Amino acid sequence: MRYYFFDTSSLVKRYHLEVGSDKVDELFDSPNTIVVLSNLSITEFISAFKRKQNKGEINNRNMHSLTSKFFFDVLRDYLVLEMNSGHVKKSIKLVLKQDLRTLDALQLAIASDLKELDSVFVCSDKKLGKAAEKEGMETLIP
Repeated sequence: MRYYFFDTSSLVKRYHLEVGSDKVDELFDSPNTIVVLSNLSITEFISAFKRKQNKGEINNRNMHSLTSKFFFDVLRDYLVLEMNSGHVKKSIKLVLKQDLRTLDALQLAIASDLKELDSVFVCSDKKLGKAAEKEGMETLIP
C-alpha cells in the first residue's frame, strides 16, 4: 500500500476529463493506492467546479452530480487530514521560503505529515511540485 496525497489540482482530474486524468485514474484504480487529501481540498474542489460551471464547462446538473459523487467518495474511500495550528505555522515558513500561494503552502504543510510514510505528493502545479521536492517529498505531476 502506498499513500498518495492529492492536491486539489489533481483531485479535480478524477471527476472532470482533463490533461492528466488518465494518470490520476490509474492511481485511483490501483488496489495499492491509499488516497489522502486535506479537509481544505473539499472546499477547493467545490470552488473549482463552481468556476467550471460559471464558465459554462459544466451545467447545473453535472455540478450536482459531480459534487454528490465526490462527497460520497470522501466519506467512503479517502483519508482526509485535518488542518491544525502546526500546519498554519509550517505554511507560513513555506510561503517565506518558497514563495508559495496561501492554499498551496497549507496543502504542502498538511501533506508533509505523510513524509515518513513513503508517500507521494500528487499535484498539477509545477511550482508546487518543485516546492514539495525541496521539502523532501516524492512528487508526481500527472
